[in-house]
Amino acid sequence: MRWSTTWSPSISLRRATGVCFLAGFLALGLLPAAAQDVEQRYQQAIELFNKPDMEGACELLQQLEPGYKQTKMYMNMACSQVKRLITMEENLFNEGVQFFNQGDYGNAKQKFEAAAKVALKNPKHRSDVSRFLKQIDARENEERLFQEGVRAFNEKRYAEAQSRLSQVAQGGGPKAAQARNYLAQVQAELRKQAAATETNRLFDDGVRLMNAGNNVDALTNFEKVVQAGGPNAAAAQTYIQRLRQISQPPPPRPTPEKKEVAVSKPPVKPTPSRPETAPRPETPTPVASEQTLRAGLQAYFQGNLEDAERSLSDYLSNNGQKQALAYFFRGAAHSTRYFLSGETDSQQKELAVADFHALKQRAGQFQPPQKKYVSPKILALYSEAVGAP
Repeated sequence: MRWSTTWSPSISLRRATGVCFLAGFLALGLLPAAAQDVEQRYQQAIELFNKPDMEGACELLQQLEPGYKQTKMYMNMACSQVKRLITMEENLFNEGVQFFNQGDYGNAKQKFEAAAKVALKNPKHRSDVSRFLKQIDARENEERLFQEGVRAFNEKRYAEAQSRLSQVAQGGGPKAAQARNYLAQVQAELRKQAAATETNRLFDDGVRLMNAGNNVDALTNFEKVVQAGGPNAAAAQTYIQRLRQISQPPPPRPTPEKKEVAVSKPPVKPTPSRPETAPRPETPTPVASEQTLRAGLQAYFQGNLEDAERSLSDYLSNNGQKQALAYFFRGAAHSTRYFLSGETDSQQKELAVADFHALKQRAGQFQPPQKKYVSPKILALYSEAVGAP
């Protein structure tokens, strides 16, 4: 896609002459087939511009002569918007990659989804954005399973923890190594639970056998319980002593020693000192030149919105006499950006409304330009902002 073309003076003269002849044919109603094709493409480009389909409008307008009607103005705005959308998609994608590499999947997903919504026919990073979004979904699912597994492990729900952490370990993502470490601990705890269940069964059977008078088998069960350890080991040892020495009482249990707990005093927090604020110096405001205002208006009508905003801002900051006019057309420039974005760039709308509000405060009786100079959408936004009928 080409963005600019250089013309020699002689070619420019011939083409300007051609435009004059074309205007004559239009006036007489005698329009050749080639001229009809040019006019048809021009109208099609304007329709695409108003949709807005900036890419289609830019491509069609670049095929026309810059001097034909308002081709140059529309081409500057459409192609500038295409460049801006391409840059927006590139920046959003790069920011998403940066967040993704930092493990901040929430912000990464937000950036990638915003990049996918940029109004371009063939975005540069469409396939990469789709791939990253799938990876983020997988990572978020992995993180969810991992956190659920860890929570189940801490709450001693080992079967549930094993199910969640096994999925994470098999997925091979960033959490796979940590999941395997937790799985090793889960397996150890499950083995302990199985051993505890078996020792409880041996202990209960030993008590039942002892009450039935089968002291030999009861003694065998209690000895296995003591070897396995666990909470029933001490009781099993007691039963062993009873079975071996029926006449002797069981040994007394040792009493635990009381430990003194030292109470530490909380540290004293230092009182923060208040920062000193330095006075702001006053800067003089020079008188703005009317040439700056004319440059801003000329740039606006040529479709160079950035130059228009810059010149009009300089004029306003230097206290120009025609403040209302400068505020209106700077707001019109912001409004144009807002409508060219398909009414999605809310920041440009806020800037436009702020300029219209400032205009009303400085010149309540300001009369906006006619519709043939400014878009009706911009005039409607201005009326809404200032409360005019």
